[in-house]
Order: sequence, then structure tokens, then C-alpha cells
Amino acid sequence: MIKSQILEAIKQMPNVERLEVIEFALRLVREDMEKPEKLSLMAAAEIMNPYYAEGSDLTEFVDTCNEDFYEYHDYA
Repeated sequence: MIKSQILEAIKQMPNVERLEVIEFALRLVREDMEKPEKLSLMAAAEIMNPYYAEGSDLTEFVDTCNEDFYEYHDYA
């Protein structure tokens, strides 16, 4: 059964049955939330890779100057 058929069937139900369906779906969601999927370090790195790629928003403010900085002036 596809989503549109399920939604149409829910529309045809009396309110008591709709509430039973809602409670069932909510219970399934809560059960899934209690056992989170573990992500491997490699998979996490692959997900984050585009954020650290050159020109991404995350690296927009990175100092790309290769000169060493030795001088420090306390102007306060």
C-alpha cells in the first residue's frame, strides 16, 4: 500500500480508529528514537567531507596566508 492510499484510508476511518492509528505510529517512532543508529567514523567523515572542502561555507573565513606571524603588539 502506498502513502496516498494509506492517507485516503485514514480519511475514511472514524475518529476512534484514527486515534488508534496515530498512537500506533507514535509508538513506532518512539521505539526507533530509543535505539539510535550507530554511525561508523568513516561514514561520519564521508558525510562531513563536503563541509570541509575548499570553498565551502565552513572554510570561508579560514586564513589562507602562508606567511608566518611572529610579531604581536598589545594595543590595549
